[in-house]
Amino acid sequence: METDPDGEDLWKLIDDHRHRISLRVRPCTVIPYLRQARVLSEIDEDEVMNSHQLTNRSMRTSHMLDLLHIRGRNGAVALLDSLMIHYPDLYTQITGRKPSIEPSGFSGVITYSELTDYLVRAVSSMQKELQQARVEGGRMREHCASLEAEQGCAEERREEQLRLQEENGRMRTHMSSLHRDLLKLKDEKCDLYVRYAAAVDEKSALAIRCRDLNLQVLTSYQLLKYDYSIQSTVFFSQAREDILAQDLEEARDGRSELADQLRRISQQNERLMYEEKEGLTLQVQKLTLDCEMYQQKSNVFQSQMSELQAERDRAYLSRDDAQAQIARSLAEKDTLRGQLVELQEKVFTLRARSAECGARDNPRPRSRLRRMDAISPEDLEVRENVVSPFFQNTSEKVMSSYTKKYIHLCFYAGSCLMGAANLFLVRSRPQALRITGRILVLTFQGEALLSQIQVIGGNKTGIFVHQVTEGSSAHAAGVIPGAQILEVKYEHEQGAMRMVLEDTTQEEARWALGQVRGSCHVSFRPNQDAYDNLMKQLKTGEILSGDSFYVRVNVTLASGLSVKCNDVLHVTNTCHNSEGSWWASLVHPCQLLDLKSGSIPNYYRYVHRNYRVQGKQKAVRIVSAGRQLRSPLYLILCLYPSSSVGHKSTHRSTVALMPYTLVTPHYPPVCRPVLLLPTVLGRVLHKHLAQMEGYQLCEPEILSSEEHTQRLEKGGVLEECQPTSHRCYTIQGVEKIMKQGTHCVLPLGLDCVRCLHRAEIFPIIIFITSTERSVRRLRHKLRQNGLTEAKLLECSRAEEPLLDKLPCLYRSVEPDSWSDTSLLDTVQYVVAEEQAKIVWVESDLW
Repeated sequence: METDPDGEDLWKLIDDHRHRISLRVRPCTVIPYLRQARVLSEIDEDEVMNSHQLTNRSMRTSHMLDLLHIRGRNGAVALLDSLMIHYPDLYTQITGRKPSIEPSGFSGVITYSELTDYLVRAVSSMQKELQQARVEGGRMREHCASLEAEQGCAEERREEQLRLQEENGRMRTHMSSLHRDLLKLKDEKCDLYVRYAAAVDEKSALAIRCRDLNLQVLTSYQLLKYDYSIQSTVFFSQAREDILAQDLEEARDGRSELADQLRRISQQNERLMYEEKEGLTLQVQKLTLDCEMYQQKSNVFQSQMSELQAERDRAYLSRDDAQAQIARSLAEKDTLRGQLVELQEKVFTLRARSAECGARDNPRPRSRLRRMDAISPEDLEVRENVVSPFFQNTSEKVMSSYTKKYIHLCFYAGSCLMGAANLFLVRSRPQALRITGRILVLTFQGEALLSQIQVIGGNKTGIFVHQVTEGSSAHAAGVIPGAQILEVKYEHEQGAMRMVLEDTTQEEARWALGQVRGSCHVSFRPNQDAYDNLMKQLKTGEILSGDSFYVRVNVTLASGLSVKCNDVLHVTNTCHNSEGSWWASLVHPCQLLDLKSGSIPNYYRYVHRNYRVQGKQKAVRIVSAGRQLRSPLYLILCLYPSSSVGHKSTHRSTVALMPYTLVTPHYPPVCRPVLLLPTVLGRVLHKHLAQMEGYQLCEPEILSSEEHTQRLEKGGVLEECQPTSHRCYTIQGVEKIMKQGTHCVLPLGLDCVRCLHRAEIFPIIIFITSTERSVRRLRHKLRQNGLTEAKLLECSRAEEPLLDKLPCLYRSVEPDSWSDTSLLDTVQYVVAEEQAKIVWVESDLW
């Protein structure tokens, strides 16, 4: 070192790397050398290591640097010497020199003997730590080997168990087949028993018949004997004797035939009985053997099953032990989490107290909801007087549900209040009818059309006719339930009116049908399947109506469903009741899930009742309709002042009250680009953020003249650095970084947001709120980049109003939530939170 730098230069060099030193250096490692060099005392060491206000290592290291800064040049030299010994890589990054442990390489803040003693002690402690690490590594390797052996044994037991289960299944299948064979043999045995019983019955019948024949023979014999006795006493004629002899001979022949027949039947029965007996005996023996064999197999199966059950019980015990160990680990983890939550609560309490103390010194920042193009109460009363006559002919039920999602209503006041009004109803976007199938157009008198037909459905399912009043003009024209209403045309005083109802909500469909006067032409599409499906879903409670769309709340509502500004709601019923309320549910910020549900006021109820009553005390965003002319969710009143109203202005005034904004969900890729605002502060933080893991700075590309022209026509150029050299930032460069799985840091302004949205790239917009007090923390970094505090405050005040004109939400970082050393950590935390959320974009604007 030829020229020794002074203390200010050394500390300026250290402050440039203060963040890196705070993250990597451990105070317990470098404090012994600093104590040896006598730049820190024992009290300083105790304050750094044991202070309750220093909750993490980075804070302790930062406090140690502050203490060393007080020591001046000696503190800086001692710190660099300690870094050269313990953190040589960090020493090289700070000083740009290679570390050396030679005595000549040190600064000389301590003597050579003291330095040698310290180095010897440091080497000894490092050797002990290395030996302990090696012992611990050997122990871990032995433990790993034992675990691998246990895992191998467990795998073998699992394979053996699977094999036994397969064998058990196979044996069960074989046993079931043998059981079916046994049932079949039992059925055959039953058949044989039936046949044997039939043979016994037949034998008994033959015995009875034989007995009857014997009785007949005995009776004939007795008669013959009696006749013979009479013949011996009485003289018979020769002819009678011949007859009796012939009858006797016939009786004897018949008796001999019956005896032969009886003998044959008896022999046949005996033979059949013997055969059946032999067959049944063989079957009984066979069944006995089969039963004994089945019983032996069943005993073997039962023994195997008992062994499997025992092994299963042992496995269950092992699993229970593992689960108990896991439960203990989770309980310990929950305890640690509880302690962490308590510590975080303490930190938040301390931050809140510090914020209260800071609020006394600095003015309170303005609210995020503010008024733009506000109007006076007199102008609002004039507009209400113009609007109110039109609603006198409309029922209160339709009036309370007056809202427009896809239809805008415009009133033009001419020479008189309503006589010269030109009323027309059109779609808010270019006509793109999705009409398919057969269309039926019916013409009938549409006076009080809502009393003739009842409609159901919504923007998701379509508007369907539910009931038709008998005897009405619609019933006579042939309108039937189940038909979908596509379009309504009718004649008005100022001209023809045409209303498209294919994708409107139920609320605006009822309002539109209530405006029909006189003869009308209604287009229907027969769609019975869709109507039946809608009725089925309504009966089962799967849906509340046919409406389904998402809105972002621009006000804070306390009545009904309690919601805050920027909450996203899922509206499922626009005709919840007759008071003009919607039924909606809060949407989960990270998933498309409905949370708690409740009723909220619709547009007409909020704008024409709540806002007029609350006046300036209500937090409502009032924006110019020139920017929001395509938004389909609010009422636009275009007023041409005339003498009848008493308004003296010569220009047309347009008022748009927006309690809700129609939004659509988008699911971003893995890593979204990051846009830091204000732009002046972004220039300071871009390079530091890009050096962290997971972030990469977007670099400009140099394009040829033809390629530059083509990308300009396609909208692929985000911002031009040098128009003459065609050096610019492109969407292709952003997509290339996103495909690598890293966050692209955009060094651009707000003009690039809409171009990125058109390419379906949704950046994370982070606005760091700046105050005079918070800017002082960044004074050193601003001066390094040639910027001033006043320029940063001016840029913040200029860009903050432009954020409300974006079609998406942005994230604000309050001044009390960061410091000069923790700003990048806060930005990383915000990026991680926003990455997990769903992106809600105003669909009609992006």
